[in-house]
Amino acid sequence: MERLVAFKTLVGSANYNLTTAESDKDYKVFILPTFADLYYSKTYTASIIGDTIDQDYHDIRKLVSLFWKSNVNFVEVLFSSDVTINKTIWIKESIEQIFAMKNEIAAMNIPYLYKACKGMYYSKIKYIETGNESTNYLVEQFGYDLKSAMHAYRILDFIERFAEREFTNFQTAIKYDDKGREFMLSIKNGQFTKAEYIKLVEKKMSTFDKLENLYLQQPVREESKEKLEHIVFRLVSENVLNELR
Repeated sequence: MERLVAFKTLVGSANYNLTTAESDKDYKVFILPTFADLYYSKTYTASIIGDTIDQDYHDIRKLVSLFWKSNVNFVEVLFSSDVTINKTIWIKESIEQIFAMKNEIAAMNIPYLYKACKGMYYSKIKYIETGNESTNYLVEQFGYDLKSAMHAYRILDFIERFAEREFTNFQTAIKYDDKGREFMLSIKNGQFTKAEYIKLVEKKMSTFDKLENLYLQQPVREESKEKLEHIVFRLVSENVLNELR
């Protein structure tokens, strides 16, 4: 049986108001597992890279874990500017219930969110000196990896912005207004020397460290996780029952 798409969302720079003429469109697509997937303990995943559109496919059963671990790159799907939901009634109603919980989900494990962002920052900052296969040319031209530099700074900035909003408005914490966009793109466009950037990010990291206690003291909301698990369980079971009828 062909796997059904539950929903599809635009993610990445388009969600942050940081797109440029060179930006690809990145989508995350969540699919419903078949009976065979369950029987053989298979979790479907795929990545389709196009000229202007990239799509990552994920089994919807992963959703609860991804949201619980507060992976910002996945939580942001709930705040996408471009969402396509399967029009089948029982799928649509369940996905809409998940999206209705978006602010609750974004704040259900704030201590883990802090730790996840810290990990993301260090995974990006390690490329500053060397770059990677797609950013080596930036190191040669500017002395450091500008793309990783902007992403590293953005992660630290998100933590500060989310705290300023008292953990109630994830969307405005990730999305930049025109002034913020101009500054973030100035990093990406190489308007700071490597030494100047290091000073910027060190200052940002100082604020990030000061916010650690505030984040780690926030309550963890198990009840939100349970509600989400129930919705996903119902989706998967309904899909399998329909397949076997």
